[in-house]
Formats: sequence, structure tokens, C-alpha cells
Amino acid sequence: MNISSVSRLALALAFGVTLTACSSTPPDQRPSTQGAPGTTSRPILSAAEAKNFVQSRYFTTMDANAAPWSPSAITTPAKPDYVVGPAGTEGVTHTTIQAAVDAVIARHSDRRMYIAVLPGEYPGTVYIPAAPGSVTLYGTGDNAADVKIGLAIDSEIDPNSWRRLVNPGGKYMPGKPAWYMFDSCQSKRSATVGVMCSAVVWSQNNGLQLQNLTIENNLGDSVDAGNHQAVALRSDGDQVQINKVNILGRQNTFFVTNSGVQNRLQNDRITRTLVTNSYLEGDVDIVSGRGAVVFDNTDFRVVNSRTQQEGYVFAPATQSNLFFGFLATNSRFNAAGDGVAQLGRSLDVDSSTNGQVVIRDSVINDGFNTAKPWADAAISKRPFSGNTGAKDDKGEIQRNLNDTNFNRMWEYNNRGVGSYVVAEPKQ
Repeated sequence: MNISSVSRLALALAFGVTLTACSSTPPDQRPSTQGAPGTTSRPILSAAEAKNFVQSRYFTTMDANAAPWSPSAITTPAKPDYVVGPAGTEGVTHTTIQAAVDAVIARHSDRRMYIAVLPGEYPGTVYIPAAPGSVTLYGTGDNAADVKIGLAIDSEIDPNSWRRLVNPGGKYMPGKPAWYMFDSCQSKRSATVGVMCSAVVWSQNNGLQLQNLTIENNLGDSVDAGNHQAVALRSDGDQVQINKVNILGRQNTFFVTNSGVQNRLQNDRITRTLVTNSYLEGDVDIVSGRGAVVFDNTDFRVVNSRTQQEGYVFAPATQSNLFFGFLATNSRFNAAGDGVAQLGRSLDVDSSTNGQVVIRDSVINDGFNTAKPWADAAISKRPFSGNTGAKDDKGEIQRNLNDTNFNRMWEYNNRGVGSYVVAEPKQ
């Protein structure tokens, strides 16, 4: 055998070994194949463009001179202000979470107050009002599942039925801190209470911190997948932190808004939220609403036990004049079903809405529609159209990432079977 033959044989063997190694590596561990500009169905950011979409940019304010919010990790004290648990247990100050919240707010303190919750199930709603000081609510169990806050609330029930469900025994009464929240819903004259009043946990507290617990709207599969929003957690506050929390439901599981005490969306307020090390589950518009939310190291799960027809992770209602809506980084997306789920859609609540979301440096597994990962807008039915821009003389992509003629839903450097960019036929 001559030298050239040996070289060819060695090269062939090495190439075969390389192919075998690549094929045995799970898709979510292989390098990303996503490249800018992507397609009109799946627009992809370039590395230069992606530099704009990081936590600090999402946590800016409407005041250009103000520094971005830079949250620190949640810490809990050796001795909390209040402890919730079974009656007679040593150290317990309240047997319901709402009673502890009421006690905190009634103190009118401007310092952070801590409520520890012992392991157990706590049925019913929890309303955390706006207040001078912030509230930290945390479970003391080994896992988030050890503390469960849950109730089945359907946005389609009438106000009278909602009142009986949410307020047994006069839980919310005039003079109590959360009365204004309850009253804004129970006084509705509409046929149904709507999504804004369907939350199990509803907070208007700036600086709220939630840690190590589970919040569930357990309406589950008892209704079809039509207009039955069933919010687990609704947050209207600014500078909110959520860590190691399971947020479970079906439609509109986590609903973030910029509402004030009047209980409606606003055009002059930004609310900022950081979600870390958490788990969110649902089927339609799992994360929805108006606000700047960053998800880091978080798991999203689209279930399809109600429907095989649709499933969406994100539904941002970002105003067109604001550049930052939802950001998911270092996270994981999973979906049941065969290519039904989509990553999201704009929630067009009015003509000034153009939802904004970026998913980057994350794993998108199978179950998602790779040919059409982003859906047409909710309410307006505006067809999805991604901006792929045009190349300049240097071959660099030029595009306005906030062009109102296009959607603002982007990806960068994602991995996994569900991240593949499907080529579109040339027009």
C-alpha cells in the first residue's frame, strides 16, 4: 500500500468517526444552526443585533436618564415577619396567606416585609395590593411543589358566581387592604368577569418577590380551549422577582400587565419582571400581557390535553413605541403533540400594539411547528411577517428591528429539533 492510499484510508476513517460522534450527540447539545436573517416565518438575529437584547436593556425605564433596574438575588431572613401554616404549629402567625398579606399591608411600612409559608396546600385566591413597601412571599419546603396555592377560576363565569367562588366567608371586605382589587371585579356589569379577574394570585405590589412555591389555576381540562382564560399568576407591579416558582394552568397562565389601581392597561407605565429557575405550563398564550419580562433558566411546557389544534408560549401586547417586551434566555421549551405548538403570537389588544419577544441561547425541542413557529396575531388576526431585511454592499444585513410593518418576534442561537429554520421557496 502506498502512502497516498494510507492517507486516504486514514482520512476516511477519521471522517466516519466524526460523523458517528455528531449523529450520537443529542440535538439540544449540538451547536445552533440558526443563521441571520432567517426567513419571513422565522426571523433570526445576527450576533450584532442580538447584543441589543439582554436583561439590562429590557429593564430600562421610560426615563432615558434613569439607570436600568439591576436586581440582586432574593434573600430570606432567619426570622420572617409572618409565618403561614397550620393552626397550633410553632411560630405560625396566620393560617391563610391572605390574612398574612393583609397584616403586612396594614402596617403601612415602607420596608420589605417577609412572609414564610410552611409546606401544605392553600386553596383560594391571594391578592397583594399596592403598598409603600414590598412583599417577599416564599415557601419553606425543600421544593417549589411543597407549597401549593390553587383554585379553579374561569374568565367566562358571571360576576355573581365569581364573587361566591373568590370571597367565601368575607375574605375581602370594605376596610381590608385588598378590597379595592376584589371590588373592581365584583362590581363588573359585564356578562363575564374576563381575563383580568381570573387570577388565583394577583399582585399590584412593586418590588414583589415570590420564591419556592407553586401557583396553579386548576381549571384544567374542565373547559374547552376557546375563550376560557384561567390565569394562575397576574402581576401588575414593577421590579418583580420570581424564583423557583411553578406557575401552572392552561390559557394565560402568567399574565403580566402595567395596570394601576383602576384595573386596566395603561400607555404611560412600564412594569419589569425577572423570572429565574422556574417552570411554566399551559396551552394557549402561557405568558401574555403588557410589560418587560426576562426569563432566565426557565422551563416552558406546552400541554395539549385540551386541544390538538393550537398552543402558544408567548403573547406579548407590547406597545409599538416600546422596544422591549419578553426575553427568554438560557431556557428550555418543550411541547406535547406533533408539531402543533408555536412559540408565540402578538396580542393585539389595540392598534398601538406590536408584541415584542426574543428567544435566545435556549433549547427548543420537538413538538413545535418548525415551518411556522410564530402565529398570526390574536384578536386582530394580523398575519405574521418577519423582517429579513436586505444586504448592503458589504454583505451585512440592514433592517429596522422595530419596523411597524413587520412582527417583532426573534430568535438567536437556539438549539434542538424545534429550532431548525425551514427554507422558504423563493418568491
